[in-house]
Amino acid sequence: MGHTERMNTKKLIVILWITALSVPLFTTNLEALANGQGVHFSWQGTPVWLSFFNMNDLTDIHPYFVVVKLGHFLGFAILDLCLLLSFRNHRTAFIFSFSFAVTSEILQLFMGRDGRLYDVAIDTFGIVAMIIFVKGISFLRNTAKEQHRTT
Repeated sequence: MGHTERMNTKKLIVILWITALSVPLFTTNLEALANGQGVHFSWQGTPVWLSFFNMNDLTDIHPYFVVVKLGHFLGFAILDLCLLLSFRNHRTAFIFSFSFAVTSEILQLFMGRDGRLYDVAIDTFGIVAMIIFVKGISFLRNTAKEQHRTT
């Protein structure tokens, strides 16, 4: 596989992952989706903007709370990794991943969902965790190469 084909494959993986993230992020009823009842989108032309900053529902932990928040964390960590593999630039991958996190939460307000600032924070923690993980792996590999050269 040539360079162009590899780049196209990486871009296709990014598009597929964004699509996979978008379905649960934008469906009107996440519980119905989780129970196999399908995907439903509903446009709300006048969202309640202040609900974006609502923190009160953090104490209303529902049965899927941990799974949903873990999904945010891992979903955006994987998105950042896919973007990093495509662009080979941590800054570009971070900016795109973070921008998608903010945009997706704001768009949820228009879908009858609860777009939340704290979800942007969870997404960002996932992105940063992946950056730290990748840089840690790179550091360990470079250290091993240096040790191998000196012996």
